[in-house]
Amino acid sequence: MKKMRKIFAVLLTLAMVLGMSMTSFAATKDTATIKVNNADKATLTYAQVIKADQSTKTGWAFVNDTVADDYVKAFGVNDAQAAIEAMLPAANVDANKLGAAQAKAANHVTFNAMANPQTVNAAGVYLVKATEVGYTYNIMSAYIGFGEVTITGEEGTTVKYDYPSLVDAELAAKKTPTKVEKEAVDTDNVVATGDILTYKVKTNVPFIAPTDTDKTFWAYDELTGAEYIEKERATITLGGEDVTKTYPITWDRDTAKFSVDLSNMINDANSNAGKEVVITYKVKVTSDNDVITNKATAGHEGTADFGSKEINVYQGNITLTKTGENDVKLANAGFEVRKDSKDSNALKFTKLTDGVYKYDPNGTVTEVFTKADGTVKVQGLNVGTYYFKETTAPKGYSVNQNQSEATLAVKDKASAVLTATTSMTDTKLSALPSTGGIGTTIFTIAGCLIMIAAAGLFFASRKKTNK
Repeated sequence: MKKMRKIFAVLLTLAMVLGMSMTSFAATKDTATIKVNNADKATLTYAQVIKADQSTKTGWAFVNDTVADDYVKAFGVNDAQAAIEAMLPAANVDANKLGAAQAKAANHVTFNAMANPQTVNAAGVYLVKATEVGYTYNIMSAYIGFGEVTITGEEGTTVKYDYPSLVDAELAAKKTPTKVEKEAVDTDNVVATGDILTYKVKTNVPFIAPTDTDKTFWAYDELTGAEYIEKERATITLGGEDVTKTYPITWDRDTAKFSVDLSNMINDANSNAGKEVVITYKVKVTSDNDVITNKATAGHEGTADFGSKEINVYQGNITLTKTGENDVKLANAGFEVRKDSKDSNALKFTKLTDGVYKYDPNGTVTEVFTKADGTVKVQGLNVGTYYFKETTAPKGYSVNQNQSEATLAVKDKASAVLTATTSMTDTKLSALPSTGGIGTTIFTIAGCLIMIAAAGLFFASRKKTNK
């Protein structure tokens, strides 16, 4: 009896082990799920456009005649069954035609809120739409078909469902950010007047439904404090491919602006949606206020629907204050300015107003002068150490032989205009010292007396002669 119990226990254990590892069979799986990847923050909706119908040639049918007409026209066929056949197999479907059909059909079905994943209980094709602030999404099609389904559990058990079970669908959302990125190719974001900057504008081709009335896509750029140069060398790439010749840039002659029509990147299939567009060009710094501003936008023609971005590049300025004794502010003191070395060539400037000068490599002014308040400001400077050598002293003062210096520096990237100050003090000219002598007055008087005496003797002698 004891042996029988042991044998029974062993058999029961084996049965349990085999039960965990064997595949169990069920009838059919009557539900399926639609899962959308890459859309975690999106709001999803779905609607069925094709359903199972064994009475038709393909075994499928559109949910209504209007939807059927949308697909028939998009695929350019004669009837609904031909349109369905054009989508079989799905891997070979014409993306342009499918995109147009989806966009048109989306206007003729009712979309419902969708969970992710979403459970459905009928085979067919479902349109899925996603919306998210800052992005546009392609309309997606989820195909729930029939087949044998095997599901593996967490403990290694599997359940096999017979045909015709509903097969799950998994989609990869294709989204496009509606934003513009812009960068100036400069290590510290500080430049001097006359420097050459390279800018890159980056945006993405948006998803635009084939049914939208406005399918334009434009990029715009506006510049202050600089001028476009080497325009013929500007480039445009689409997904890394050079398309400059296909999309010529229009430069505004009267203002520092350009525009480019990118509308041909849009098609019904949205095959370019999400691809990065990069516009690269050069500018020459001309700013009078130490700030170079560049704003780029992308959108439908004349708008910024798809995003905008403004960035600034900065310059530096230095203010020197000239004083005399008792901190008296001195005007009309002249200086030469040098960079990085006291012995380097004097920098050239253009005078903007009294006491304010802009660095200009093509300028004609090499001596800058203080104004009434004793200050002189030089601007349009890059980072570095600058030396001020006095070349003209104010009236009544002597030239200071020592040079004043100031440094413009930035740790990482500048986020504002760089400023620095320095100063210099002059001394008054000394008066000539007194020697204590009697001067020339007495000699002048003596000379006059001698002349008078000589004249008297002269006239007296003539008088005697006449007698």
